[in-house]
Amino acid sequence: MNVFRQEIRQNRNSTIVWTAALIAIAALYISIFPSITGNTSISDVYQNFPEAFRKAFNITADTLTAFSGLYALALNLILLTGAVQAMNLGIGIVSKEARLKTADFLLTRPVSRGSILRQKLLTVVTLLVLTDLVFLATDWLLIKAIISDPFRFRTFIVSSLSLVFIQAFFAAFGFLLGSVLPRVKTVIAVTLPAVFGFYIIGLFDTVIGVDKVKFLTPFKFFDVNALTAGGGYETVTLVYLAALTAGAVITGFIVYQRKDIHTV
Repeated sequence: MNVFRQEIRQNRNSTIVWTAALIAIAALYISIFPSITGNTSISDVYQNFPEAFRKAFNITADTLTAFSGLYALALNLILLTGAVQAMNLGIGIVSKEARLKTADFLLTRPVSRGSILRQKLLTVVTLLVLTDLVFLATDWLLIKAIISDPFRFRTFIVSSLSLVFIQAFFAAFGFLLGSVLPRVKTVIAVTLPAVFGFYIIGLFDTVIGVDKVKFLTPFKFFDVNALTAGGGYETVTLVYLAALTAGAVITGFIVYQRKDIHTV
């Protein structure tokens, strides 16, 4: 029984929609930059933003005058959207049988739970990789076609990889929740509070100016302003993220293979 092929087919349309949403967000920010660059009134717009708002979204004077700053602003929304997609996929693909009451059909097939989970996990990885490849390619083409500011390809790739890392974490976290929770009635009802909860924690930390929750929310793992300005990633952060992601996946495997799954 080819679970992978079945899952790819069932999640194909939603993946296309999420990919289009990510591209639309990037296209919106990229397309407005030529109209604001060189505009002397932009500084007045920046000054009119409340200080708390500027801190929460890392808006600086360069955000509205240099493309690197504007792209960092776009990345904040792109990361949030990508996180929702990844966690939605992670939870949904594991909890689907219990939610739709079709577990008896799948689990009575001549295939182990471990094999089912591996194919489901491979589906998640495949769909997210395809999403990111299409997004990155389209995003870069839009930048080259519209933006005249110098923006190195290396800087673009390094900063945009934050989407890949964020999605890996939230897909794994969703995978874990889908395995742990007895029955998920509505996937989005679990995804949105979790993702926005992490995001709000990051905003709170940014506003008060105390870097005490950096390792409590993945949205603080990376400084997108530093990345779009040519910076890189901290090794300790990447190791920490990899450990959390791997731990969530391994724990999800263990729990799922031992749990009682309701079939009715």
